[in-house]
Amino acid sequence: MKFDGPEATNLDKQSVFRIAEKAARNFGYLENFDIYEAVKSLGGKVYTKDFWAEGSTPYGSLEVNSENDFTIFVPQETSDVRDRFTIAHELGHYVLHYLWPIHVLKKGQFKLRASRYGSDRTEWEANWFASAFLMPEDEFRKLVEDEKLPISRVARHFKVSQAAASTRAKVLKINVVD
Repeated sequence: MKFDGPEATNLDKQSVFRIAEKAARNFGYLENFDIYEAVKSLGGKVYTKDFWAEGSTPYGSLEVNSENDFTIFVPQETSDVRDRFTIAHELGHYVLHYLWPIHVLKKGQFKLRASRYGSDRTEWEANWFASAFLMPEDEFRKLVEDEKLPISRVARHFKVSQAAASTRAKVLKINVVD
């Protein structure tokens, strides 16, 4: 069976955020912020890959063979916070572009491969998912609005880059302290 590429759900941003936050709770991520354990609990694996190596396959960052059997590849030259966002992004593809079609749209079984490169609607959806999965709105608001933490501390709390935390604040229309 060949691999299909992801197809956009065309859900609005808020719906994707809700799905991501529910997934973070259901996958046990919010208990300890361990993205690797969340992937493992779903039957997935994470491997590093040299995407630039001679002979390296040009395939994507996510390959799904079936439910509870998927692999996420992260570049070997990136940082832990970058890898965490990449893993959450690929989980977004898994949830939105694999599980959603099977369980909600009642599409039959298929294999999915998400490309490492691109900027189409499916990539936006996966980014929206990643940001909400890693930085749930209620806790994010509490840290920024109630505790008045600077964005650098908020980023460290969620184990994301400062740029990712700043973007999340902007999307949520929250004024932050630098």
